[in-house]
Amino acid sequence: GVESLIHASFDIEAMFPSISKEIGLAQCRKHLDRRTDPIFSTDCIIDALEITLENNITEFEDEAFRQIKGTAMGPKNACAYADTAIDKLDREIMEGDWEYPPILWARFRDDVYVPWTYGQEKLNDFHDWLNSRIPGIKFTLNSSIHGTEFLDLFIYLKDNKLHTKTYSKPCDDHAFLVPSSCHPSHTLRNIPYSTALRIYKNTSELAEYNKSKEEYHSYLRARGYSIEIIMEAFRKVESEPREKYYRAVSDKKSKQGNARVIPLVTDFNPGLPNIGRILNLHKHILRLDSNLCEVINPDGIFASFRGAKTIHDKLVHSRLPALDKSTGEKNQTVEVTPKGGCTRCNAKRCDFCDNFLKQSKTAYSYHTNGIFNINQNVNCESKNVVYIINDLICNISSVGCTSENAKIRFRNHKSHIKHERRTCEVSSHFADNQAHHILDKSSNKSYTDSLSQQLEVIIIEQVDVPDVPDDPKCRLDKCKRREWYWQNQLKTLKQYGGMNVREEKN
Repeated sequence: GVESLIHASFDIEAMFPSISKEIGLAQCRKHLDRRTDPIFSTDCIIDALEITLENNITEFEDEAFRQIKGTAMGPKNACAYADTAIDKLDREIMEGDWEYPPILWARFRDDVYVPWTYGQEKLNDFHDWLNSRIPGIKFTLNSSIHGTEFLDLFIYLKDNKLHTKTYSKPCDDHAFLVPSSCHPSHTLRNIPYSTALRIYKNTSELAEYNKSKEEYHSYLRARGYSIEIIMEAFRKVESEPREKYYRAVSDKKSKQGNARVIPLVTDFNPGLPNIGRILNLHKHILRLDSNLCEVINPDGIFASFRGAKTIHDKLVHSRLPALDKSTGEKNQTVEVTPKGGCTRCNAKRCDFCDNFLKQSKTAYSYHTNGIFNINQNVNCESKNVVYIINDLICNISSVGCTSENAKIRFRNHKSHIKHERRTCEVSSHFADNQAHHILDKSSNKSYTDSLSQQLEVIIIEQVDVPDVPDDPKCRLDKCKRREWYWQNQLKTLKQYGGMNVREEKN
């Protein structure tokens, strides 16, 4: 009876990763086979599902992991797949497989509300039965005769009727978007309105509604919203009966039908003119051509703004910074771990690779904290490359380029440093700072050994040049443009404290 009603809420533990592939695919196939006029065959869709289920790859601390059970939560098909798998249990309950069927089984994804009328002992038995139906799927139970939480509702019994009121978790700090945020004005106006609408729809008793209304008034005021905007939002919501808001969604969908919408998507900037007003002002031009209107509905064109990156987006990365094995500290990387890198060549003996090339997946300079990924696989044999030379003694850097391979180019650097020829910034720097750069020139081996302790070379990029091998000038011009780019990125120009003096594009 209603007097002994127990409010029970069930939660499926780790629903998405707990569904076995066999059960999920079997349920999907069962429902797909019921279609009367399918566009794609059942086998085709099941094959596509298997691809998404078996190839969910993630990376953590430079190790790759593949999910072997359940489904990831990110794919577009994940929710439909999970709901279809659990539908097996829904039907068993609704069709009376349990001897004491509940009067209501209200499930939304992994949350379920059940008004139970058979007593606590039978509820515990029902809980055990649920946990035995699908391998891997386990429910937790929360029950009370006073009421229970379900989604953003608190459901309770009063005067033999089920009532609802707005519920939020204790950890919810109600951090609404502040009005001073850089967002379109309608977005900021809609926050008080959507909040008022949620409270109005969720709360069935007037006294509870007024209580929640006062509570959320204070939350919105604390975030900086004016009392006029808040009161106007609640007045607008209260101007219609609650029942109308439950019908509004279906009515809106039926009016829209299959009309195609065409958004004009752009980044929001408060300095922009009112783009929506400009579009509406010129829609009449489309209506001059009836044939065009059949393809493009002028009423379906509207302005849409994509969210700009926040400070959080810029500072917080999805991957942890790599650990520097020499110091045990985390590198301050600014980009995702690269797939390429600067590596030594395949030769058993290579003077350049053995002594001067630094094998690395990233490039850096002494003039910026940025660390940049090397996205290609490059070595000393790679032609048309941009490279950086780091002076390990003076902590100064220089970016250069060559249309030949890096090995040949560095031979020139090495020779010019030895003979103090001021043909480039690197050799000039060594000539001007002989007090810091003490080189043993008694033999080639001694010179190589002493120079290798004072500088390192990292190949940053292999430039994509036109396929004109007989035109070295064209290839070099393209390399020069990328050299200029990397001099600015790595701050190796003289003005930043680096060696490079070529500031203009060639």
